[in-house]
Amino acid sequence: MHNTAAVVSVPGDAGPGEVGPGSADPRGLLTARIRLPGARGRTAFWTALALLALMGAAALLAPWLAGHDPTATDTGAASLPPGTSGHPLGTDPLGRDTASRMLHGARNSLAVGLAAAVITVAAGTVLGALAAVGPRWIDAVITRTAEALLALPMILVALAFAAVAGASITTVVTAIAATAWMPVALVARAEVSALRERPFVRAAYGLGFSRTRVFLRHLVPNAMPPITAIAAFEVGHAILTESTLSFLGAGIPPNTPSWGNLLTDARSHLLTGQWYTVALPAAAIVVVIIAVNVVATGLDRRAAVEGRTW
Repeated sequence: MHNTAAVVSVPGDAGPGEVGPGSADPRGLLTARIRLPGARGRTAFWTALALLALMGAAALLAPWLAGHDPTATDTGAASLPPGTSGHPLGTDPLGRDTASRMLHGARNSLAVGLAAAVITVAAGTVLGALAAVGPRWIDAVITRTAEALLALPMILVALAFAAVAGASITTVVTAIAATAWMPVALVARAEVSALRERPFVRAAYGLGFSRTRVFLRHLVPNAMPPITAIAAFEVGHAILTESTLSFLGAGIPPNTPSWGNLLTDARSHLLTGQWYTVALPAAAIVVVIIAVNVVATGLDRRAAVEGRTW
């Protein structure tokens, strides 16, 4: 059995009840030297991170790496299998190059996932922090709203929103963010509420720091480790939701390449021998989700500080 607790070394960390030299980070959370448990955990973490970086770079360089227009059709080169000269991943029934569509699809799917995750985490952190430090009625409104939304099937809410607003990248990002901020808000609220009772926060107030300064320099920065772990999970959730919405026809417009749209185009060809048109985008989605979850798990373990595992 491997020990799952993270090992933390914080040079010069202040003792209990003391404010350390870095007033914005008195617990040393942001400057801690943290090790993942075991060589296997470290290897998996860095391998997943490198894989995500490689896929991100390929998506950014898609216009230069793709040898064909992802939307151009060629009836003379339809349904070519992988390994065909000039089409390493083959073509679809309309003669569109699969490799080009995969690269441009990664560009759109990853961009939507990252944008939605950033908005989700930012909105959830702000709302959760306000609930923790604001009046009781604000806390009640935000908390009850989050709990009520968590009780709903979010994919149905996102589908309804996308159906009303119309298919577009902006609609997909908005739908994902509007249905995924609640866990971040609840975690941020719990963390900020707990931090308000910490000795270093009381010391900051005792030194005459304003509520705004304490909030921005002490409470929010020290609540970020668990929020960072959730942010990584939200990226994977957003990519999966985008693919689902696009597959169901309520996401990115059909003429725009995305992994979900590739699956939609290929689903009728699964039993015709053109298995690769389904396998390639499905494999890309699965690999990204697994890699994101490995990174998020690693960050979650790295946030285990002072005997606590976020």
